Amino acid sequence: MNISKKDLEKSQVEINIEVNLDEMQPFLDKAALRLAQKTKISGFRPGKAPYALVQAQVGEMAIYEEALESIINHAYYEAIKKEDVQSVGQPEIKVEKFAPGNPLIFKAIVTLLPSLKLADWKSLRVAKKPVELKDEDTNKTLSRLQEMQAKENIVEREAKKGDKIVVDFEVYIDKVIIEGGKNYKYPVILGQGNMIPGFEEKLYGQKAGAELDFELKFPDKYFQKNVAGRLANFKVKIIGVYDRQLPEINDDFAKKIGLDTLAKLKEQLQNNIRQDKEYKEKQRQETEAIRAIIEKSIFGDIAPTLLENEVHKMIHELEHSLGEQGLDLPTYLKSLNKTHDDLHRDFEPQATERIKAAIILRQLARDENIQTSAEEIEADLQKQREQYRGNEQALQNIDHPEYKKQLGHILNNHKVIQFICDTIVK
Repeated sequence: MNISKKDLEKSQVEINIEVNLDEMQPFLDKAALRLAQKTKISGFRPGKAPYALVQAQVGEMAIYEEALESIINHAYYEAIKKEDVQSVGQPEIKVEKFAPGNPLIFKAIVTLLPSLKLADWKSLRVAKKPVELKDEDTNKTLSRLQEMQAKENIVEREAKKGDKIVVDFEVYIDKVIIEGGKNYKYPVILGQGNMIPGFEEKLYGQKAGAELDFELKFPDKYFQKNVAGRLANFKVKIIGVYDRQLPEINDDFAKKIGLDTLAKLKEQLQNNIRQDKEYKEKQRQETEAIRAIIEKSIFGDIAPTLLENEVHKMIHELEHSLGEQGLDLPTYLKSLNKTHDDLHRDFEPQATERIKAAIILRQLARDENIQTSAEEIEADLQKQREQYRGNEQALQNIDHPEYKKQLGHILNNHKVIQFICDTIVK
């Protein structure tokens, strides 16, 4: 196999590869076998006909075409291994010459992993922060549980603090309803302050059937940037007023939630809150540890295609997250008064950091010989199979070879991150 390499701009190289006939033959034989299994050849069972007969039946070019992908994949990975090319992503393949009786000649345009001069990272330090559990944390959670257990009765009187008011409302700016500004049978608990300032105050003293028309200004730092700080007109109709009776927080309250006593309920809540805070602290430590190494390390240029792919990955992750909330990307962008290009630009700094973090994890896995065994991967896969037992689609996904490969990569990254934290988080 003849190989030549040429450096290109933007962190790419061109690898020219020539595969001779002897190197191609094993792949041609396997391709002929696959075609023989799919082709009826008189006098032979499927897959048993010799090469020459398969060639005569389907044509030599059909065998070559069947073998092409396998030949290219094998030759490409042998070439980058021989040339020690630190590639990332899939190459762009261009076949230059491919015909029966001739060598295969193709070129691969390869995106390079940016170079890395790793910092003296073991001398860095990230400080641990103590996890504090406060009484107010438990009390807030108890209050939320109490709210969920409230008994509601519709009443004919005027609305007061603590009541639930069900309303239809529309919000206009310049006589046009804003995005998400039309809601029907929307519940508002008076006194909780979940609406924009001034909205709840308009509902106090109102009865079912009342219709209101008033103006309010959106906060300057409102999450929908296109309406932040703007004056809007609100049209509201009161559908119903509900008196809410909150249960007393005692042992009976705890029993309704599934625990014997209030003391046990508080203990369970404290354990849950502590675990949540410990998890968030661990995430903070990991993020700051990797960021500290990034800041002290020196990176080569990041290829535009690599950055583009990472941004697209982040946008896909955002779409998935929005979908779980019943939203879609166009609506989300419209609420922010942004375009798809704006989102792309917004994601570029974070995408750059993610790429650098991945490069560091890869390098440290090599330097420290951190590996995840096949047994460890299989053990994790088995846990997932147990978790999704009965879900055939999920089980098929779990057993897909590509998923297994991806899981191995994830588990190895977890090991490297843990190694980093064990070393510099003090």
